[in-house]
Amino acid sequence: MRRRQLSLSFVGRFVLLGVVIYSLVAGGISLVLLNRIETQANFTRDTQIPLIMTQTRNAVKIERLSSLLRSIYLAKDRRLERQIQLQIQALTQGFSFDQNARLIEGSRQVADETKTIAKLRQEARDLREGQPSSSGTEATMDPDDVDKLTTQAYDRAMHTVDTMASQLSGDAAVVADDLAREIQRSAGHMQIGWILILLVPSLFSAALLVAARHHLTAPIVAAIHNLERIGKHEQVVSLKRAPLIAELAMIDEAIVAYGQVSDDLHRTNAILHGLAEQDPLTGLANRRTFENYLTSALSRRAGTPDLAIVMIDVDHFKSVNDTFGHLVGDKALAAVANVLTNLPWHADSLVARYGGEEFVVVLEDCSQQQAVERAESLRRSIQELSIETHAGTSLRLTASFGLAVANHARNAPAEIVAAADGALYSAKRNGRNNVQVASRPGDMSKAS
Repeated sequence: MRRRQLSLSFVGRFVLLGVVIYSLVAGGISLVLLNRIETQANFTRDTQIPLIMTQTRNAVKIERLSSLLRSIYLAKDRRLERQIQLQIQALTQGFSFDQNARLIEGSRQVADETKTIAKLRQEARDLREGQPSSSGTEATMDPDDVDKLTTQAYDRAMHTVDTMASQLSGDAAVVADDLAREIQRSAGHMQIGWILILLVPSLFSAALLVAARHHLTAPIVAAIHNLERIGKHEQVVSLKRAPLIAELAMIDEAIVAYGQVSDDLHRTNAILHGLAEQDPLTGLANRRTFENYLTSALSRRAGTPDLAIVMIDVDHFKSVNDTFGHLVGDKALAAVANVLTNLPWHADSLVARYGGEEFVVVLEDCSQQQAVERAESLRRSIQELSIETHAGTSLRLTASFGLAVANHARNAPAEIVAAADGALYSAKRNGRNNVQVASRPGDMSKAS
């Protein structure tokens, strides 16, 4: 019995049926992926990006609120205090437009503490002038006690601002992480889906493979490469010619749009990271970055040469602010930071703003004698600075230096910082504009 043979037309119909089925399946997968991309892109555009932008604006407002708090605490004029208080109230009202109960409550607490600071400042002035207190403070109360209450109110307000900043940074990090994870998940789905689509055409004849190479494989490979570029935060590359298949053209456009969203998200993350680790006025590392760096440096330096830190305090800086204003004071701090940045430090050194008019330098692989020489060089450079004021005069600065060296791994960060701080105050007591060295490890609490 002869075996039944398949006719060419049957084979053609079978191949055509397979092509139709494949086309339907591929089109369905494409539409599902496209709908998923479109849905996620719309959600990102309408919800996530506005939320990230709102958090960025709130971060700027919190930084402004912190600056105003420092200004009202340092202010000595009642009218200036009132102006700053009004600015703080305006910022507080701005938080009420955001549906964030923690920020609203925190800003209200800051506004209340601001009122307390202004009230206590006025009471202290009344007591010093021998006038009766406007709030009924007892006449026997010492103005210094009122100043202590003012400092406590300021510390509470700054703690609230720091809490608000930490909460906002955490919220922004969560939003950014969720969005990045969703983009990676969608990219993975796209890769899996299109790899499956590629497996079927590979089984067709050579002629179909040639056609698929130009109209199917090339756009898909380009899409996969763009997805990989998105995962590496690289710039996506658009096709020179739009794909012949409309679905592939839509995918290319969607991936390009996704790449732009990913780039925007990456830049936003970089901004948030900079706000968390960099001092906005001087561009130096902030205190948190310094503390983390010092802890890491001490933990990894067992058996290596000495590590030194140099604490620097600009002399009589309060009088600079009182005489020339905070703009000139900020200009002076920026000039000192520029001197610190431009000195030829070792590659493993860190320069940071410790707070207010204080700076700190970490010197790794540096002996005490080398650290003293570098501190003296820096002291002379600061002494040679000339700051132009609004009145057209030149302002000269000096600075006091406290230096401490750790020569074995048992020194805790707090010990070496305390030693350098003690040496700094010793420099202040010895007439300022000099370098003092703390005693060697083992007696870090005593500054020489």
